[in-house]
Amino acid sequence: MGDYYTVLQCDKTASAEELKRSYQRLLLSSHPDKNDDDSDEKFLLIQKAWSVLREPESRKQYDATLTCQEHTEVLLYDTVSLSDMTLASEDIYTYSCRCGGTYKLENSEAIQKNIYIGCDECSFSILVKR
Repeated sequence: MGDYYTVLQCDKTASAEELKRSYQRLLLSSHPDKNDDDSDEKFLLIQKAWSVLREPESRKQYDATLTCQEHTEVLLYDTVSLSDMTLASEDIYTYSCRCGGTYKLENSEAIQKNIYIGCDECSFSILVKR
């Protein structure tokens, strides 16, 4: 599968417009009505990648998460449980970083047993244990 940039066949430095063009091209070529194979999964993955990368704030958070995953040595700020986090909206849990930044966890990711989340302002991460 790879990361969402790989799914959209773009570089991490791609502009929003480049991501959009690639998304539209891939969506058309993998649409389930045009293919008989396992294109449903691919189609949904393309849509998920675009839903994360199209919004600047969610892209920033995703990039921070990717950075944490790419480095074998994580700068761990804290280990918290889901109950330590604040439910900011129906879909997002948040936790404040010492730098003033925010750790954000989507409700859909909260089902994972342990997950590292990067701060949206600095290079620290937290480990959220369930």
